[in-house]
Amino acid sequence: MTKKIIIIGGGIAGLAMALFLKRANIESVVYEQATKYGNAGGNFVIHPSGVQVLEELGVGEVLKANSHQMTDIKVMDKEGNSIFEDTEMDGEEEGMPHLINIARFHLIDILYQKSIEQGIDINFGKRLKSFTEGDDHIQVFFEDGTEAKGTLLVGADGVRSKTRSILFPFPNYPLKYAGKWGVYGLVGLDKLNEHREFFDSETSLIYFHENFNLFISKHHPTDNEISWSMIVNEEKKVSKKYFEEKPIEAFRSDLANQFSDWEAPIKQLIENTDNFIPKQLFKIDLMNHYSYGRVVLIGDALHTADPNAGMGTTLGLEDALYLSKLLRDHDYDDAFHYYETDRKDRAAKVFNSASILDNLTLENTEDFAFFGEGLSVSWDKSE
Repeated sequence: MTKKIIIIGGGIAGLAMALFLKRANIESVVYEQATKYGNAGGNFVIHPSGVQVLEELGVGEVLKANSHQMTDIKVMDKEGNSIFEDTEMDGEEEGMPHLINIARFHLIDILYQKSIEQGIDINFGKRLKSFTEGDDHIQVFFEDGTEAKGTLLVGADGVRSKTRSILFPFPNYPLKYAGKWGVYGLVGLDKLNEHREFFDSETSLIYFHENFNLFISKHHPTDNEISWSMIVNEEKKVSKKYFEEKPIEAFRSDLANQFSDWEAPIKQLIENTDNFIPKQLFKIDLMNHYSYGRVVLIGDALHTADPNAGMGTTLGLEDALYLSKLLRDHDYDDAFHYYETDRKDRAAKVFNSASILDNLTLENTEDFAFFGEGLSVSWDKSE
């Protein structure tokens, strides 16, 4: 039977999966719960292996035109003192792409436009309800009463994956508070007035102070704005009335005031942020199984990577390429087996890498995933 793969989730991992399947001459259809793509979301860093995956999709030039190459990084405390020596990335000299910082909506648009160009079917407003598996197919049902039929189902529907919760119901892999919350912001440089010069730089800044880290960087070579993200260690989950239900204006003001005594103008940066997204962070434990029957998981639906590892997007891109390549070269049961076997060590290293920013130690480095590491991020034939 000819493969027809249903992809639940039209985010970065889902779109990349569809594009690689197209390259493998395998039909796929994407179902996304949002009614359209917009300018929502913050920024994220993509590591060199993730950049290589995107280059395999033929979007390298447009990616470069819509992201910031992180060739210079300063890691500091609140007084602006360097914690490490200023870090310069030497990847290009070694034939390895740099880390990049990019706004989520820019990368989504790059992949969406490529998908349209390739004739990939993307359906919006489709929220997964359930699925059933037959001898040679899988039937998928959506909350709007529609349904779809395919040979395989790929769950690329993020941290709160409905696919995962159906495939491995509670108490398997429960979603739990990660002991952290985050804030993501985009700021127009023209709003920073006399402080613009401080932030309008090619240098990416990372600040560490007690229970949080703060990342500030350009995310585009010409956009007149910068992005920032703050990850706070908070052992006890914050009550909804002080977080999700707290008015953004009050949240922004209270957060900004925590930086009143800082030498760097972080207070002014936060006060002038319009695109402001606070998120309590959740995770699952490392999964022992990546698939069951005709259903398989990729990206955040599978890994829920800690933002302090900075590798969630990279991991999802690698998943999409590697699984597509395996489906090109093997029957689905072998492809799912090799995918799980081959990716587990990489996922564990990304999981462990979050501790680098939690405690600023580089012990047991063999347990961590580093900048240039990846697993078969090329389209060559799998073993």
